[in-house]
Amino acid sequence: MPRNRILLVEDDERVREVVALVLGEAYDVKEAATGAEALGVMLREPVAAVVLDYRLPDQTGLEVLTRIQSIFPSLPVVMMTGYGSEGVCAAALKLGIRDYFPKPLNVFDLRRSLDHILSHDSTRAHRRGDETTWARLRGQPDLRIQKTVALIHHHYWGHLTLPVLAHEVGMSERRLSRRFREVMGMTLRAYLVRVRLEKAQALLTAKQDSITEIAMAVGFGDLPRFDKMFKRYTPSAYRLQASNEDMRHREGVSP
Repeated sequence: MPRNRILLVEDDERVREVVALVLGEAYDVKEAATGAEALGVMLREPVAAVVLDYRLPDQTGLEVLTRIQSIFPSLPVVMMTGYGSEGVCAAALKLGIRDYFPKPLNVFDLRRSLDHILSHDSTRAHRRGDETTWARLRGQPDLRIQKTVALIHHHYWGHLTLPVLAHEVGMSERRLSRRFREVMGMTLRAYLVRVRLEKAQALLTAKQDSITEIAMAVGFGDLPRFDKMFKRYTPSAYRLQASNEDMRHREGVSP
């Protein structure tokens, strides 16, 4: 199915990269660094929503918002503002924005807002994982940790190690390890394993691929370790249980 296209208007490359990473898991993200560039994108191709920063090099977010509303009056716009911008937020709300987020922002809360606005549909397992992530990151605006989480969700199947992730987010290995645990309440390795298992559960439910194929697809190199990580359920038992629950649901039978 085609994905909704989100236009991200942000001139700070560091912020834009993390926001695009998080939103890119569910949406087709187009990026613009100026108001003029953003309007050009909207005139060339349809977008489902706009994430708009207030401070842009060529004009303010309110000026861009006014222009958007005059051309696309029903297009949802979410605004990002700096701290101490209560007046800007009030003016933006009067102009019809759907939500706003002060910086430094929680990118996962922004994603949840867009999901709600666009009624984005995703798997139950994916939603459970996101809710846990949002709960952990709420009130934690550290973009480096948010970027780490986003990288894990995008590349969970690959060879992700502490040195690799530390290099990607510009932190020392020791600092990333300590800070990740402070924010997420678990080690980086434990979080990676949890994400891989959530992805595996979705595949076991939705696909008929072999257990070994699914283990390899989510980043587990050997089947015995994959089995062990499921703890209570082996992958095959999980698939059988999920299939039985789905059948009961379709037949209207309570578990």
